Amino acid sequence: RARLEESRRLWKFFWDTGEEEAWMREQERLLSSEDVGRDLTSSLRLLSQHDAFRGELSGRAGPLEQALARGRGLAAEGRLGAAEVAERVRETEGRWRALAELAAERERRLREAAGFFQFQAEAADTEAWLEDALRLASSPELGHDEYSTRSLARQHREVQEEVRSHRPVIDALHEQARALPPAFADVPGVAGRLPALEQRYQELAARAERRRQDLQDALSLYTMRSEADACGLWVGEKEQWLHAMHVPDKLEDLEVVQQRFETLEPEMNNLASRVAAVNRIADQLLATDQRNQESIRATREQLNARWERFRALADQKKEALTSALNIQNYHLECNETTSWMREKTKVIESTQGLGNDLAGVMALQRKLSGMERDLEAIQGKVRDLRAEAEKLAAEHPEQAPAILARLSAIEAVWDELCRSLRRREESLGEASKLQGFLRDLAAFQAWLSRTQTAVASEDVPATLVEAERLLSQHESIRKEIAHYGDDYRSTRAVGREVTQGQTDAQHVFLHQRLEALDTGWEELGRMWENRHHLLSQAFAFQLFLRDSKQVEGVLSTQEYALSHTEMPGTLPGAEASVKKHEDFMATMEANGERVQGLVATGRKLVAEGSLHADKVQETVDSVESRHRRNRDTAQELLGRLRDNWELQRFLQDGQELALWINEKMLTAQDVSYEEARDLHTKWQKHQAFAAELAANKGWLEKMEKEGQQLASAKPELETVVTEKLAALRGLWDELESTTRTKARRLFDANRAELCAQSCAALR
Repeated sequence: RARLEESRRLWKFFWDTGEEEAWMREQERLLSSEDVGRDLTSSLRLLSQHDAFRGELSGRAGPLEQALARGRGLAAEGRLGAAEVAERVRETEGRWRALAELAAERERRLREAAGFFQFQAEAADTEAWLEDALRLASSPELGHDEYSTRSLARQHREVQEEVRSHRPVIDALHEQARALPPAFADVPGVAGRLPALEQRYQELAARAERRRQDLQDALSLYTMRSEADACGLWVGEKEQWLHAMHVPDKLEDLEVVQQRFETLEPEMNNLASRVAAVNRIADQLLATDQRNQESIRATREQLNARWERFRALADQKKEALTSALNIQNYHLECNETTSWMREKTKVIESTQGLGNDLAGVMALQRKLSGMERDLEAIQGKVRDLRAEAEKLAAEHPEQAPAILARLSAIEAVWDELCRSLRRREESLGEASKLQGFLRDLAAFQAWLSRTQTAVASEDVPATLVEAERLLSQHESIRKEIAHYGDDYRSTRAVGREVTQGQTDAQHVFLHQRLEALDTGWEELGRMWENRHHLLSQAFAFQLFLRDSKQVEGVLSTQEYALSHTEMPGTLPGAEASVKKHEDFMATMEANGERVQGLVATGRKLVAEGSLHADKVQETVDSVESRHRRNRDTAQELLGRLRDNWELQRFLQDGQELALWINEKMLTAQDVSYEEARDLHTKWQKHQAFAAELAANKGWLEKMEKEGQQLASAKPELETVVTEKLAALRGLWDELESTTRTKARRLFDANRAELCAQSCAALR
């Protein structure tokens, strides 16, 4: 029974492995097929079938492994047929591995073929798109008006956007081609296809750009024509109005026409900019569009010619309107001036009934107040009208008689006014002197009132320039007051003469006016002095502010320099820093004079009771405090720099001593002089070296003494000095120890040599 069971197990193993080998042989035949598909669809179908096979292969791996495990168990038992079982296990495992490798190779070839067919399909799609896009970009249609051309331009922008969006697609085709294996990359359908695609894409981009420019030129052409037609339509409408317009005779009608011209001017300016835009478009088209040169030139020249004719017509009509307005305004001003002169003549004649006493003269003065200014104004007006009449008569000869007649009438009325005034002055007789006095008195009182108002200003200057300007203006007022002093004294003298011994009400009133004049004159002097004092203080304050800003800037610079001064780590640097700081302190002393001058000025302003005494005192205290602090800081910094200078000098001396000790240490450690052949030479060298050490030990003692003095005088440097001295003492002790060791070795060598010599002598 055991043998039957064993036979059954052997038979089962060979049966299972036989079936697997048969299946593997069939799959090997299929996997060895060269068929990878004829296109993308068949290639993807084969790849899908291969994926199914990979799944089946994975599914068979488990049962096969179990069968092989049973076979290994049978072979391990070593019974009948064990060798055949082991051989079958090895063959099956080898065939299975070969099948897996063959499957991987088949998958690689299928995927490469699928990539090749994918490239072919995408390249074909791109070629088809290029054909359609080239057809659209090569279209000769440019539209027949502005609307259709704008629509075509919008469609072409979409085409250009699509062209730009296909750039990554072509780049991806290049990447796919580079990823193909040599067997597919070198075929004509790949190697020669991409350059052709790239060339056609570049051709498409160039054609699309040319069509864009053509559409833009066509759109500009239609826009220019449309704008030129609109301008021509506006010019035609306004030309009809200008041709139909006649210059009216009445001033009211002239003003209405003038208002219409005033509204026309902005419209003309707007149209001028539109005409200029048409000319710019035409210039651009003449530079780019070679097909419509004659049409563009004709449109531009026609519009410019019509625009120039319209401007000339408008200027002509405007000039005629202006001339008519000038004539009507001339007549209107003649009428107004005539009425003005007749009114003044009536005023003068109305004073005939007044007496020549003081009451009459004062009443006359009240009525004729301002008459002199009015006469000067009327005289200037008559002079202007004479010049205007001469100009209008020259420009309009046909209306010259009427214009000159109005001028003659004006001059006649003016002469009558002047005669009336002379007759009134002659009728006054002795009272004319009194009238002149009253006139001078009124004029002086008016000036006095204006000057008091100007001097009474309480404006305080906010800047130095404004303070200088106001002070200069105030000085000019003083000169004006001095100039009017003679007028005041003259008016006062005549007033005393007129009022002396008179007690009637009019003379009493005049006397009161003279007293008010005296009071006003004295008050003006006091007001000027007060204002001068205020402006002087303000000017001094602004000067103080300017100087304080400069001094504060100097103090800020000093503070920055003092806070950013570092302690150099070398002797030359320390020495240079001390000298630099001493120069800096000398400059500080020089600037101290400016500080003291500013402080003195500020205290003077405070003592004088300046309006800004609090601010001045605050600035003075701040400047004094900062100056004192900077001076103390600079002195303290100078001390620290000098301490650092001494420290660096000590450290450099210590460095030189350390270098000397190290050099001697090398000599002490050198064994070359121990090689001398005789005892005397060896000893001489050692004695010389020891003598040199003894002679220079005073150098170390001097350094220790100076270091102790420096540490005692400058406790803050004690740590650095102590460390340096300890390091030097350690180096020196090491040198002495090495020297003593050297001496012992030399002594031992000499003793050994002496013993050897003694033994040789005994032998």
